Parts: sequence; structure tokens; C-alpha cells
Amino acid sequence: MTALDLDFVRKAAKKRPATVRSLDKMTVLQLARRTVIFTVDAAGIAALMDAARLDLPGITTNRIVQNVANHNPDVFWAIARRDHYAIEAPKGEGFLAALPLTHEGTRRLIDGTLDTKNPDLACIARQSERPAGIYVWCIHAKGSLVAAIPLVLQKFSAPLYQGVNIYSRPITKEGLRVLEPLGFSPGARYDGLYTPHLQMLDRSHELPVAVAAEPVDQVTVQVVRSMDEMARVMAVRSAVYMGEQHCPFEEEFDGNDFSATHLICHVGREPVGCMRIRYFGEFAKFERLAVRNESRNTGLAGRIVDAAIELCRKKGYSTFYAHSQKRLLSFWERRGFTRMQGAREFVFSDFDYVEVKFEAERHPARITLAEDPLVLIRPEGQWDVPGILEKSAVRGVAPLANAG
Repeated sequence: MTALDLDFVRKAAKKRPATVRSLDKMTVLQLARRTVIFTVDAAGIAALMDAARLDLPGITTNRIVQNVANHNPDVFWAIARRDHYAIEAPKGEGFLAALPLTHEGTRRLIDGTLDTKNPDLACIARQSERPAGIYVWCIHAKGSLVAAIPLVLQKFSAPLYQGVNIYSRPITKEGLRVLEPLGFSPGARYDGLYTPHLQMLDRSHELPVAVAAEPVDQVTVQVVRSMDEMARVMAVRSAVYMGEQHCPFEEEFDGNDFSATHLICHVGREPVGCMRIRYFGEFAKFERLAVRNESRNTGLAGRIVDAAIELCRKKGYSTFYAHSQKRLLSFWERRGFTRMQGAREFVFSDFDYVEVKFEAERHPARITLAEDPLVLIRPEGQWDVPGILEKSAVRGVAPLANAG
């Protein structure tokens, strides 16, 4: 759905050649310089959605949008005029919401079985996961705010999204016309499916060969939730630290494994990497990062660290600390870590180490005490998906057994 100023869009479109379609070139719209885009928290989403209902009464509920944004913060982008924007108290005047869809989600979008008013979170890609398609969910940008639409879409020109087609379902003539200058055309296709009911921005020509050939869907990084997965972690660490680095058993398995969160990385069904996270008052500490020898130099270690940062940010942490072997310092620096000011150097288990730290922005959808109590008892890292204990609530309170 869209609420836009069409005359403004047409004038903006005339300022650029009609043949330019790449999203990274849309910023030639000079008026876009007058706008800013940014993420907002749950309250900010609710305020913008409530304002949009005056023009778009049929849009979905605030709670559904908040849940989807909690699953992937890149879903919802607030828009404001630059001269109205205050960094200390950012307040949106409009927004663009987009769904980065998985393979199954994109198929269901094309075949018409995806409920876009209440999308299944299993069909929406995570923030660090490459989507198969991007669906423009809702736009509310009136007057000069419409100039920010290319800025939002430009977010999807990052390497993670490069070459991914963008889809939209405009339900008004205004929505249809605003997409045309941006390169959208009638009809949409994916994986052998076709529908005339969607508009599509074809970006397949932007996909580099290296990205096209990467088996992205085969790689997963997730929280360890079972003894079988923990056994896989122990096997990977044994191969790397005990087998390659000759670390004694009692030094590798140091007594901290049952006071930590563990991540396991698979390629297909094969465990190839892992990491341990421990939590302290003001920071999260990353430890025991390991990738099997045959799977190194493929970017898997970086994906594990990125997944750990995202998990910890959702838990409310913004400071991340690690001990880097000196020979591996460049790896941590590529992930945004730096040597701490006055960093201490030390030795254990036959290797020399140095302290590194990374400061991230606070997550807009981080867990707080204001959350529903049932959200706080969901499985670690799955706070946006109803858990088994919520299903038990339908049974109500059980009667006490008769003690007499």
C-alpha cells in the first residue's frame, strides 16, 4: 500500500535519465538530500503506523509489524525531513517497510499463498541472511518525504542484497505510477513461477558471478539447543584446538561451557564451526571461535561472529570483548574490533593474545523488562517466535490434587 504525492514523484523522475535503473544510482534525485532515514523502536513503529492509518486504513496491526521488525530490523525504515530531524530524539514523519523473504517466502509471494498482512516469520530472512526476494510491504511517504524512497531501497544495494529482485503489489494507481520511475515493471517471476499481479524490479544483472555461485542457503549459524548439537561443538573444538594446536583437554574444556551460549555453524548437515559466548555486567565475551581446517577461508568465521553480535545486541548488549591471538588480529579488525586502549598482552595454552573490543549501536528491538513475560521464556535467540510454553497456556490453570 502507498500514500504518496504523485506530482512530486513525476518531477523528481524527470531529473534523471529514464534508462538508469540500478538502485545505487538513484541518489541523483537531488531532493533526497533533504531527507534522512533511520530505524526506530517499537514505540516509533506504532506511532508511524497509527499516523498511516488515516490514509491507509487497511494496513496490518502494529504488533505484527513490530514482531517482524524484531525478527529483522532492516524491515522498517522511518523517514524524516532533514531540517525536522533531531539526532537526540529522532522522530519519523513517514516510513517504508519491506520484507526480505526466504526462498520459500518468495515462492509463496509469487504463487499468492503468502499472507502479507500477517507473514509467517519462517518466510522472512534474518538480518545477516541473504534473502531470495524483497517485497515492498508498505509505504507512507507524503509530500517531499517521497524523495527518501530511493534512499531506503539503496539499503538493498549492499553486498548481502546485491542482485536480489524487489517486488511490490501496488493497489492504487498512485502506487503503480510511483514505482515506474524507479524501474519496476508489471509482472513478477521467481523459480519458474509467474504472476501478473505484482510489479518487479529486476536486478539479476547486478549479481556478480562470485555471489551467484556461493551456496548461501546451505550455511546456517544457530544457538545450540540439544546435547547432540553440543557434542558437535565439542568435536569441532577438539579437532581445531586439541588436534591442530595441541591444547590439553583440561585447558580446552575449562569449566565454562555450562555457563555460556554456544553457536554451531553447519554447511548442509555437516558441523564446520562454533563459538562460545559468556555474559558479564556490561559486555559479552566471545570465546572458542573455531572453524574446521577444510572449511576455512570461506568467510564462515565472520558469519559466526556476525551472528553472535546480532544475538547479543538483541539481548541488550552493545559492547563485545574478545582475546585475539596476535596472528589473527586482522580477522577481528575486519569484523569491526580494535585493540583496546591500553590493551594487555598475555599468554595461555602456548599462544600469545591481545585484548580487542567492538562497540555497536544499541539494538532498536532489544529485549527489555517491558516485554511480555511469555516472550522472555522463549528459547534463546527465538524471541520473535511463539514457544512451547505459550502453547501450554491454552490449558489454563490445573486444579490441585486432593491431598485428603
